[in-house]
Amino acid sequence: MKEKIIYTCPLELTQKILSKKWTVIILWLLRHGKVRIKDFKNQIKDSNEKMIIEHLNYLIEENLIEKKEYNVYPRKTEYFLTEKGEALLPILELMQNYGKKYYVK
Repeated sequence: MKEKIIYTCPLELTQKILSKKWTVIILWLLRHGKVRIKDFKNQIKDSNEKMIIEHLNYLIEENLIEKKEYNVYPRKTEYFLTEKGEALLPILELMQNYGKKYYVK
């Protein structure tokens, strides 16, 4: 049985969710709508399908994204933000603007 973690403040929980590698990038890519795995692979440098699927499954477990599978060949699966995931977009936009201002030359 998975041990329940108790967080001391909401900021700690949010930081835990966003700290996983590529999580922020995946959520940011989903801000415009549905995305397929191949699109993630093309957008995320040094990624592979296995890694992307692991991160997507984590984000599904956290209820930040959902997936829709189509009964077609070849298989088609699209990922999109949930309401909870969309609530993170203002935070991600602040992070994007901060990075542009202080780190992108």
